[in-house]
Amino acid sequence: MLGQKKIWAIHNWVGLYAGVVIAVLSITGVVALFKVEIDQSLNPHLFKVQPQEQKVPITPVIDSLKQVYGAQYFTSLALPKTPKDSYLATFFVRKGLSMHKWQVFINPYTGKVLGTRDNYKTTGFFIRNIHVRLFEGLFGRQIVGLAGIALLISTITGFLIYGNFMKKQLFGVIRTKNLRIKMADYHKLIGIATLLFNLMIAITGAWLGLQKYLQPALVGARPGVYKPAKKLLSKQKDVQLKVDYDLAYQRARQAFPELKAAYMFPSRNGDRTLDIRGSVPRTAFERNTIKLVFDKINLKELHRYDVRRASTGDKLFYIQESLHFGDYGGILLKLVYAFFGITSGFLALTGFIIYLKRTEKPRQKRPKFIELKPLLLRWTYGILAVIALLFVLHILFGLVVPTILTIAVLYLSILFLLFKALFMFIKKRFFLQQ
Repeated sequence: MLGQKKIWAIHNWVGLYAGVVIAVLSITGVVALFKVEIDQSLNPHLFKVQPQEQKVPITPVIDSLKQVYGAQYFTSLALPKTPKDSYLATFFVRKGLSMHKWQVFINPYTGKVLGTRDNYKTTGFFIRNIHVRLFEGLFGRQIVGLAGIALLISTITGFLIYGNFMKKQLFGVIRTKNLRIKMADYHKLIGIATLLFNLMIAITGAWLGLQKYLQPALVGARPGVYKPAKKLLSKQKDVQLKVDYDLAYQRARQAFPELKAAYMFPSRNGDRTLDIRGSVPRTAFERNTIKLVFDKINLKELHRYDVRRASTGDKLFYIQESLHFGDYGGILLKLVYAFFGITSGFLALTGFIIYLKRTEKPRQKRPKFIELKPLLLRWTYGILAVIALLFVLHILFGLVVPTILTIAVLYLSILFLLFKALFMFIKKRFFLQQ
């Protein structure tokens, strides 16, 4: 059984070393809640159209776009959610290190192209990528998952510590004797008030970040994925098959009236299938996980996956992302998430201030001592400058350049710190003792 001092030490060091990452994820997570709304507000000419009496068939438009971009690169068709929304056709092109995700916006009433853009250069993609991966393409998602574990440990240990502190103090009382005590009281108050929310975010964040490793061991294959017994076509023939997307949409509405279809995914691997994915209103599962799978040629239903009628394990699997991002209850729920989400960053900040004030006297003896306020400002400006630089590179060059730069800087910095620590150890161990 861990004693109170050991629990406090764990809470202190986990919060200190993971605090900056948790703070960044807190702020970027709040912004990511409104990623879609931000993207649409910045590009209304792409996402919104003037409703008319009748829509034109989308199939001939997709066939013509395939001639331009290449049928082998067509990955999905996003369907309008309201009469004011446009179609969105996506073409993913990858050649070596060059990657582009071309998005073509189409007016449903005229069939005309409203505009084209590379999704990897959009503000919406930047917002999500910096939160989900910290713009690190190798292990960024796993680093975020480890930060989720750190938040979980910090939350649990903080709760265990809190009870001992509160034996002498009423809940909600903020002492103002000095900055350290004031921040400590705010830290405890906010930590307890947001305990359940932070536990949920920590658990779901750890799962989503480390899913690559946890899923094979705990779940196996992704639930609900349809795999035919054998490949029916070559990849080349599969992507060249003509599909009647308008008729497929009508068949889906007839076969599954509850399903609000959002995307169509034609197979590109020889399966000869068309996935129609969407959601059922007033459910809290991950978006677009309920699906119908049709045969591309005759549009015969091959498979249906409705997570509402799946096993408990499947439901747990598909509720993680929606719980983490709060995108199942509309804008009001997102605002609630934003309010609670910002508190994680506040906890990291107050914890950092508490540590700096507690260690202020011994740090004052060091030649490079910096006062609290300029130190916090330096960290803040530094983080904002890095994010701003990544954003500019992202807008100018897309995904690859800022990702490579992030990877290089991150791991070179880690190697530098490791060699520095090794050098200081050798110096202290073998030279200073002589």
